[in-house]
Amino acid sequence: MKQKRLENITSFLTIQDAFIDIGTDHAYIPIHMAKKGCQNILATDIHPKALEIAKKNIAKEHLENQIKTVVADGLKKIDTQNYDTLVIAGMGASTIIKILSLTQKLTTIKKIIIESNNDLEDVRRFMNKIHYGLVSEKVLKEKKHYYVIMKFVPMKQKLKDIEYEFGLFQEENKDYYLSLQKHYKNLYQKIPENRPLLKEKINEKIQKLECLLEKDRI
Repeated sequence: MKQKRLENITSFLTIQDAFIDIGTDHAYIPIHMAKKGCQNILATDIHPKALEIAKKNIAKEHLENQIKTVVADGLKKIDTQNYDTLVIAGMGASTIIKILSLTQKLTTIKKIIIESNNDLEDVRRFMNKIHYGLVSEKVLKEKKHYYVIMKFVPMKQKLKDIEYEFGLFQEENKDYYLSLQKHYKNLYQKIPENRPLLKEKINEKIQKLECLLEKDRI
């Protein structure tokens, strides 16, 4: 995980958080926060080999007292009662939704940080369904790829369709929306005329993005 991406994800965390990093891979997020002073961290991964590397990285930094590790499939067999925050970064939307569908595991969870690598609208709609509201987003560009990091907290929330689809409009993320608009305009030009429904669908996305951008008079 690149340093800039790591810093953007962890900017939503505090040293007071007791958090579970689901799909920790090499434990970069737990190690970063433990070094800052976070005392109660659980790093989990479904892959034993990945967790072995995580354990070595944790031991190398002498952080075993602050970071526990466990091989686990999402939240299955995880006792979440001593934790108040979840971090899920670098997974697909369907996997994230499957993990968080175990809503009985979320009773103590006051904050969920998600960085999904696809289908962001599906994630936003699912989180709304289980009564976690979207309160902030950060968009990070690395090379040609944009990462969207979302912060959810327990609350009932009614977003507009355009917000489910493209997120909360924030001035600092305007380059991301411009990039999306350019992508859909290019895609629209490539769609053959014998596929009018698809052209209409893509054009709707272009118009929605235009509304977002005009909202801030860019």
